[in-house]
Amino acid sequence: MVKSPCSPVTTGKKRCRAKPQKKDEDTTDKGKLDEGPLDATKEMNGVGKGDSRAACKRPRRAAACSDFKEKSVRLSDKSSVVATNGNKMEEEEMDAVKLTKLGPEVQRPCRKLIDFILHDADGKLQPFEMSEIDDFFITALIMPMDDDLEKDRQKGVRCEGFGRIEDWAISGYDEGTAVVWVSTEVADYECVKPAGNYKSYYDHFYEKAQVCVEVYRKLARSVGGNPNLGLEELLASVVRSINAIKGYSGTLSKDFVISNGEFVYNQLIGLDETANTDDEKFATLPVLLALRDGCKSRVEVSKLQPNISNGSLKINDAECKEVSEDDDEKLARLLQQEEEWKMMKQRGKRGTTSQKNVYIKISEAEIANDYPLPAYYKPSSQEMDEYIFDSEDSFYSDVPVRILNNWALYNADSRLIPLELIPMKAGAENDIVVFGSGFMREDDGSCCSTAESAKLSSSSSSNHQDAGVSIYLSPIKEWVIEFGGSMICITIRTDVAWYKLRQPTKQYAPWCEPVLKTARLSVSIITLLKEQSRASKLSFADVIKKVAEFDKGSPAFVSSNVALVERYIVVHGQIILQQFSDFPDETIRRSAFATGLLMKMEQRRHTKLVMKKKVQVMRGENLNPSATMGPASRRKVMRATTTRLINRIWSDYYTHHFPEDSKDADVNEAKEIDDELEENEDEDAEEEAQIEEENVSKTPPSTRSRKLVSQTCKEIRWEGEAIGKTPSGEALYKCAYVRELRINLGRTVALEDDSGELVMCFVEYMFQKLNGAKMVHGRLLQKGSETVLGNAANERDLFLTNECLEFELEDIKELMSVNLQSLPWGHKYRKENAEADRIERAKAEDRKKKGLPMEYLCKSLYWPEKGAFFSLPHDKLGLGNGFCSSCQQKEPDCDELQILSKNSFIYRNITYNVNDYLYIRPDFFSQEEDRATFKGGRNVGLKPYVVCHLLDVHEPAGSRKIHPASTKISVRRFYRPDDISSAKAYVSDIREVYYSENIVKVPVDMIEGKCEVKKKIDISNSDVPVMVEHEFFCEHFYDPATGALKQLPPNVKLMSVQQKATGALKKNKGKQICESDQVDSDKCTKVSKENRLATLDIFAGCGGLSEGLQQAGVSFTKWAIEYEEPAGEAFTKNHPEAAVFVDNCNVILKAIMDKCGDADDCISTSEAAEQAAKFSQDNIMNLPVPGEVEFINGGPPCQGFSGMNRFNQSPWSKVQCEMILAFLSFAEYFRPRFFLLENVRNFVSFNKGQTFRLTVASLLEMGYQVRFGILEAGTFGVAQSRKRAFIWAAAPGETLPDWPEPMHVFASPELKINLPDGKYYAAAKSTAGGAPFRAITVRDTIGDLPKVENGASKLLLEYGGEPISWFQKKIRGNTIALNDHISKEMNELNLIRCQRIPKRPGCDWHDLPDEKVKLSSGQLVDLIPWCLPNTAKRHNQWKGLYGRLDWEGNFPTSVTDPQPMGKVGMCFHPDQDRIITVRECARSQGFPDNYQFAGNIQSKHRQIGNAVPPPLAFALGRKLKEAVDAKRQ
Repeated sequence: MVKSPCSPVTTGKKRCRAKPQKKDEDTTDKGKLDEGPLDATKEMNGVGKGDSRAACKRPRRAAACSDFKEKSVRLSDKSSVVATNGNKMEEEEMDAVKLTKLGPEVQRPCRKLIDFILHDADGKLQPFEMSEIDDFFITALIMPMDDDLEKDRQKGVRCEGFGRIEDWAISGYDEGTAVVWVSTEVADYECVKPAGNYKSYYDHFYEKAQVCVEVYRKLARSVGGNPNLGLEELLASVVRSINAIKGYSGTLSKDFVISNGEFVYNQLIGLDETANTDDEKFATLPVLLALRDGCKSRVEVSKLQPNISNGSLKINDAECKEVSEDDDEKLARLLQQEEEWKMMKQRGKRGTTSQKNVYIKISEAEIANDYPLPAYYKPSSQEMDEYIFDSEDSFYSDVPVRILNNWALYNADSRLIPLELIPMKAGAENDIVVFGSGFMREDDGSCCSTAESAKLSSSSSSNHQDAGVSIYLSPIKEWVIEFGGSMICITIRTDVAWYKLRQPTKQYAPWCEPVLKTARLSVSIITLLKEQSRASKLSFADVIKKVAEFDKGSPAFVSSNVALVERYIVVHGQIILQQFSDFPDETIRRSAFATGLLMKMEQRRHTKLVMKKKVQVMRGENLNPSATMGPASRRKVMRATTTRLINRIWSDYYTHHFPEDSKDADVNEAKEIDDELEENEDEDAEEEAQIEEENVSKTPPSTRSRKLVSQTCKEIRWEGEAIGKTPSGEALYKCAYVRELRINLGRTVALEDDSGELVMCFVEYMFQKLNGAKMVHGRLLQKGSETVLGNAANERDLFLTNECLEFELEDIKELMSVNLQSLPWGHKYRKENAEADRIERAKAEDRKKKGLPMEYLCKSLYWPEKGAFFSLPHDKLGLGNGFCSSCQQKEPDCDELQILSKNSFIYRNITYNVNDYLYIRPDFFSQEEDRATFKGGRNVGLKPYVVCHLLDVHEPAGSRKIHPASTKISVRRFYRPDDISSAKAYVSDIREVYYSENIVKVPVDMIEGKCEVKKKIDISNSDVPVMVEHEFFCEHFYDPATGALKQLPPNVKLMSVQQKATGALKKNKGKQICESDQVDSDKCTKVSKENRLATLDIFAGCGGLSEGLQQAGVSFTKWAIEYEEPAGEAFTKNHPEAAVFVDNCNVILKAIMDKCGDADDCISTSEAAEQAAKFSQDNIMNLPVPGEVEFINGGPPCQGFSGMNRFNQSPWSKVQCEMILAFLSFAEYFRPRFFLLENVRNFVSFNKGQTFRLTVASLLEMGYQVRFGILEAGTFGVAQSRKRAFIWAAAPGETLPDWPEPMHVFASPELKINLPDGKYYAAAKSTAGGAPFRAITVRDTIGDLPKVENGASKLLLEYGGEPISWFQKKIRGNTIALNDHISKEMNELNLIRCQRIPKRPGCDWHDLPDEKVKLSSGQLVDLIPWCLPNTAKRHNQWKGLYGRLDWEGNFPTSVTDPQPMGKVGMCFHPDQDRIITVRECARSQGFPDNYQFAGNIQSKHRQIGNAVPPPLAFALGRKLKEAVDAKRQ
């Protein structure tokens, strides 16, 4: 059946030929897809209006010329032998076309081709795209345009050597599947199925065609695409889409897409003439131009700009001049592509799919002659397990980089093993396990070659006098060689870290030398190829000959014997291939030598290993044989001390769930990481902004269908008389009968929805409608597994929700047994409640064994929109009075606008009056400025809300329904100092605004809340650099036209209606903070200790969390526990009244429980018990006991469970070492009124949220109310991006603290926690679009500090000047002398690099000149760190390394060890040539200048990097204080 076209088509064009024969021009557009039954003229460019030809699906191609002579075709014997399967043979194409005709054809015929081949006049098979260069012909089975070709093959007619091919085309853009067409003078043909011997040729071209289709669909708006995609987004999306196609091999790479970028571009621009009106022109689309240019930069063949096709082919001299490359160049390029494609397919026939999915391993037998006789490794010193040093930052996907010196590699028998027996690609299967040993130290960015003396270091040489820690490694997973200049460095990876290899042991040096020799050889070969005008000119054999001619003194000399050179290169081929694959020059990577080497390695039958995606496998104990050699010093991680309740909750979970996960290879436990995506991930979490802003609908009420299945039932009646009436006059009843079921108020019933699932409802009240219908108003109950708890919930747990449902009594299916549990609260009732719980669980287990119905428990109200679980409102449930507490607290539509009078209105539930001050979104007044894209400048260009004075309300005339967008208000604009200049903003108070005569009309939907403008003497003040009140002051008049700034005229009155009406309720934006919020913050710090919460800070660090909470006036830290001595010392310095225990928290919990006589409830190790028994009597006396602690806070370290999914044993034995278990056990034992957990943001998502869910489940099991969320510290007044997860818990009867309102603009996305059913919860909205105050900048933070040099070590300095910015004044306070303004010392080379980094925003190592510098030692070294350019592609261009801070930007996330080659490499001062100081880091975290740190400079940086920013803790503390005060009032 003939199909009408429904998709655009792109075309190929023939090359110009000399002196074509002239014939009358064919005026029909026979090269285009002709009009189908539907009107397709808009889409099919060139179809004349008067065209009356029959509908037929044909390629819209360039118009074929009819002036070419026929050519006789000679087929070779080989290619002409085609099985005919009984099909009719025809010599003439015209006859074959006529015989396959299905019906009348008025216009140009269309047919399908199967079993086709394309060949030249001599019958030689030719690649598809080469038809553009020479005359090609077709041999195929010509089929009619029918759907079922395989069943109707007999309808086909075989025709040999017909044609010539005039053109080819691609269609299927709208449908998503590429269709390839070829055209002769007689007909157009759809290429359906190539012959077996032509498949490899055709598949390459078809894959290019499919890439064109996918790129089109990703960019064209008419098919749901986004033309604004970036190149990386486009590439990743195209690769994912094509690899997901059913039946596809799944091996398409970004490399392939880029290498064909020009082809894709030329195809898509041909669609511009027929594009839909809402589609942008492809010819000028930035991402498509970038793709084309990316291709050009790889293939250095094009000498002219590509010809932009207009969809028609005109063979004349003018058109010929536009050809972008000559025929020889085109031929060379296509042949190179075809050779690569053939190589891939050749490997596919041998059992794999592509080069990316195969790894050819070196044969040990073949390389044995290049290595010494067998020898065995013996440790020369005590060695420690590397697992002990598993990174604290291992929540992040990248493992740390370290240095390994004095190293050796060996197998399980301790026999020394060549490094090259280990695969050089992650994910390759391996048939050998290799271990290692050496002296480990942290990476300092030094640039030493492997097996050469370390002469350079990025830190002061004095820091590396010791060799490091002697360790033994777990199995080595992969290794790489990186080179730059004369340096060659080998790096290996285990599950724990990457290790840069320095000097091997003297014993192992002979095993290292062949690897280095081969690496030097590969560098020499690359240099040899780069010297050629075209790298592809030298074949594999040519390179071998040239290597044999190397001078004997060359470090790459192998032999002068060609055969020996070839043997050496092939048997050590994996090292050479890796160097080629990582080389940035495309022509080198795709050279004929590399292709030939791969083929030679396959011919030698080297072991082929199947490549898989990287998998984070479960990790067991370190099987390194050194673990059993001698008295190795192995620091054991102590198992957590827990209470029995916490132990039961977590152990039950792992007993029931983990075996299932491991058996089923659940994705929760083995997370696959796509290589392509992982390489493009930025190490800094801020790069997730684009990902986080995906289009997910905000958490709505449950969308469960409530179309209940009704059935007529006569056995429904009320029991007793009506007990009252609803507000609408309907009779209320207390009890009803449904069949034999007795329904009472406060019971739970089950209904059935339209999907057949049971819905459980709590009966609030029952009533009879005026029409006689007997109704129930109920609240839905949700199973724990359907909440954020997921599989961490107990199967018996139900949670009340705020979703209501009204249904008829006859819909009830059954009664459910649900106990609304309410247990006595407090540490005194722990044992009593535990015993009751044990009896209850035993009873439930017994019922389950007997097959009786389950009895459910309901302890909490689940409110996902608030990210919280609340205590059940027992006093408001099931009253039967016609009122529902859930319905009453539901807020109306927040965007609803209500005009109250000419002077007032209500919008988003806030009342506004004339003379009020309010916030207007900044985008109304000005377009967003150009934003910086580097890490430290992402806030540049962001604007806070505009403060305005409400003057008048304009109600739209004649409108029935008023809309916020159409209703306008007149406002007076107040300007801010930052509206004038950044310099003015720096010297001004952040709360200052300027009066103006600029009066504008603003739509109501631009309003973001209310604020106040006062005189400076009337606003509240605080010593803390945190904004909490929506208050501003005005003392000056600003004229935007002239820029003049004058004193405020005396006749201007700054007074709002609310200020006049004392005590009036005052509401703000967002969370609508009330009058109680607007307190003088100074009062917070003056609250007496007796009126504060007695607090225990666990994992206290240097005290950042305690500092902020105490500044808020809510807590007094009486006890603190910290394991590291320098941090504990710092805590003591700053909180001298606290009893600080510098010890393991497991030991302390054991000591406390022993002190209180609860040893039977304590599960601990003998080691913890022994250490607890050694506590002095004074220490024991100072230990807190239950009843004394009102508030517990802390941030348990996460290095243990961050590696949880790598354990290959039962994980519970490993999880027991987690500090979070001890932390929860402190809460369970003390039962404080409030509890706060802080952790890194990944805490909520790690391991599919398993640890997070269990933490929440544990707190709920204790009886707490719980709230969870993620906050960005930058929005609370620090100049740093720092995202942290928090969990609040409050005892029953207490008010659960809410989240503080973000007050500062900051370029951070909405930080979401995923909930079931695709919903999410965000504790705070993003402030990237506006906030009450501007972002705090680097200049605000450190601009007043005196200049110091690299390695500054003087602990006390004079400030040398007054504070300038508002932040500096607050952070200095009354401090007289500046302490800890000390800087890490860089070595000579890194100091030179720092000096050469330009002093402007965003500059990093990319801005270093490509040159060598001479050091004081006389050594000549590369200025650009040698490893960065050659590895940048794999590591997101190493953005930010050796980076300078931007005065107007922000600090990156504070780390424990700032260094230019570290995880956050942007650590250079904006103007000075040094690493930022300890005090500057402390200020970036919001620590006041009088805050002291302890230990050496590394310890101080570590204390700051691990701390919670005090301003963020202050904001949390204020919300806790509100909760405490609410109960008191």
